[in-house]
Formats: sequence, structure tokens, C-alpha cells
Amino acid sequence: MKRILVIGGGSAGVMFSNRMRNEFSPDEVEITVIERNTMHVYQPAFTLVVFDLDDPKNLLRPMKDLFFDGIKLVHDQAVKIDAPNNKVITAKSGELTYDYLVVATGAKLFFEEPEGLKEGIEKGTNVQTFYQLDGAIKLRDTLKEIDGGTIVMSVCEMPIKCPAAPMKFIMMAEDTMRQRGKRDKFKFIFTTPMPAVFSREPYASKLVNIFGSRGIDTVANFAPSMVDYDKGVIKDYGGKEVKFDLLCITPPHGGEAVIEESEGVGDAAGWVSCDKNLMVSKKYNNVFGIGDATDFPTSKTASGIRKQAKVLVSRLKADIKGETSTERYDGEIICPILTKYKRVMFAHFNYEESISPAIESYGNWVLKVHMLRPLYWNLMLNGLI
Repeated sequence: MKRILVIGGGSAGVMFSNRMRNEFSPDEVEITVIERNTMHVYQPAFTLVVFDLDDPKNLLRPMKDLFFDGIKLVHDQAVKIDAPNNKVITAKSGELTYDYLVVATGAKLFFEEPEGLKEGIEKGTNVQTFYQLDGAIKLRDTLKEIDGGTIVMSVCEMPIKCPAAPMKFIMMAEDTMRQRGKRDKFKFIFTTPMPAVFSREPYASKLVNIFGSRGIDTVANFAPSMVDYDKGVIKDYGGKEVKFDLLCITPPHGGEAVIEESEGVGDAAGWVSCDKNLMVSKKYNNVFGIGDATDFPTSKTASGIRKQAKVLVSRLKADIKGETSTERYDGEIICPILTKYKRVMFAHFNYEESISPAIESYGNWVLKVHMLRPLYWNLMLNGLI
């Protein structure tokens, strides 16, 4: 019997494990998942919660209810991967051994930098973030109460989960105030460490046009160094300053500590170092990465994970059976971008090319706002699509 050990019970861990269980019985392949949390959170709806388009209670499910029968769930924390000896050291359960290791630890939020970020968010008045569910709820309530001023959306650094999410926020915030008849009381600013709002055409040009036509200012090449929540100022390393009445911020992201503690598994930022097409570790041929935890040069999204899970299961299935798989992950992701109420643009691309046109539509809105969450719970996590 082959033993597959999965670290992480987020989207990547669940999608991979359930797809793999569909291919092999428990007598053929043992699948064990290490996950410290007892609840699974549907993160793609955080921006929907901010604008009262989804109820927070719809975003939570018990972790144990998501995995197929025959998958062992260990509620624990992996603290170190001993890849040369095919084992993982955990906080409470001792050492777990494997024939194949799948690292699906996701991306971790860091609030220690820039200076003042952690204190500003803890104060919870004019500095907030929707990259956590409680933060999305707080931001929702703040937007209902605010009556004017400068709203700033700031991205600290890249890469981040769902790079389009900050753009969704600033466009939806602007449209919300327009719908309330208060647009003239507000100024909207988007800061990014990148040279432009978005990096891929034709979506980049489309977003620049939307921002311009709706009076959303962009400050590019802005890498925050300090958040002064008392004065309402965010500063960057080059000396630029942006004033705010409400700052919504995307904190820095990085890999989990277990990656940094495991020699040869990841890079300096804690991302799992893998071949971008084969998803296998660059050092260990029985260690694989999937989802936000990896250093793949594409967006960290659930849509990408869905594609990756299909590829990785095909490759491991073939290896277990002594065959060769031709499946390769081409970097494909689909990112729904809410541009205003009743309109969504899909950015659909892979490593090499853009696949969809830059078109806003109501049909895309229906899919994103009303259909994706049920599809996620009922089909995507179960490996049916």
C-alpha cells in the first residue's frame, strides 16, 4: 500500500485528497491529511461579504465534513519536513511517514511589516483588511457608516492570494458610494507595488480605463514602509505619502513556518519550490506542491488549485501504477473581477497567453456572486469539476 501524506486542509488539500480517493480505494492507497484548523473557510467570498453580497455563515464548514470516507484527518500542526527520510514531524502526533508528500499549506498573512500595520488593524478604526473573515465583516460595517473622505486600497507586496481582490474592493467601494448618492464626498486611491494596476493584457488596459473614467487614482511602484494610523498617512520606502480616512490594506504574504524549517523544500519566502508544470519539488522527487503554498509564477486562486489538483492526481496515479502521465499544469487560472454592481470581468489566462476577452457582463456577475460558492462546496471540493 502506498502512503500519501498531505499537509494542509484548505482548498488544495481537500481537492487533491478527494480526487485521489476517487482513483484508489483505502486498501490501495492510504491518504492522511494534517490540518490544524477544525473549520474550512471559503475565502473567495470575503469581498462579497464586504459589500453585503454574501452571509458570513455561508463561508464556513466543519473540516471533517469535507473529506471522503477513507481519508484520515489529523488535527495537528506540521512543524518540520524531513524529506530525506520521508517523514513529517508534528506538534502533537509525533512523526508521520509517507511514500508521497503533498504540501498544501497555503499562504500566510504577515502583519509585522510595514511598521504600524499590526497596531492599526488591532485598533480597528481607520486601518482594516478583508483578507480575514472577521476583517471583511468589520469593513462591511465601516462602509455602511462612513459618510465621506479618502478611501485607500493598498497592496503591500506581491505575491498575494487573488491579486485582483484589492481592485475589486476599490471599484466596488466607489460604485457603492455612487449608488448611495455620496460619490462627491469621497476620494478613492489604489496603491500597488507593481508598475501598473494589473500585469496582464487585455485586462490591464481595461482596468486602467475603468479607473480613469470613474476617478479612481492609482499610485504605482508604492511599497509601504509605514502606516501612521493616528495621522491617517501611509508612507512608502521611496518617501511618498498617501493620506487616508479609511485604509484597506492587503498585508504581506509568505509561506508557512514549516517550509522555512524544512531544508531543501522551499525558498527564502517560505514558498514550496516546484517545477511549475510538473508540480514536483526541485530537490525531492516524491514531494509535491499545490495551491497557494507554491512558487508557481501565476495567481494564487482556487480556480488554479482546481486545475492543479486534476494534474497532480493524474501524475501520482500514473506513478503508483508504474505508468507515465503526460498531464502538465500550464498555469491556467480564472479570476472574476467585480467592477461594479451587476458587472464582473473574468481574467482567464495561463503562463503563456490570455484566454478570455476583457468584457464586463451581468452573466459573469451571476456566476461569481450566486453560483461559485455552491459549485465550490458541492462540486469543486469533491473533484467533480
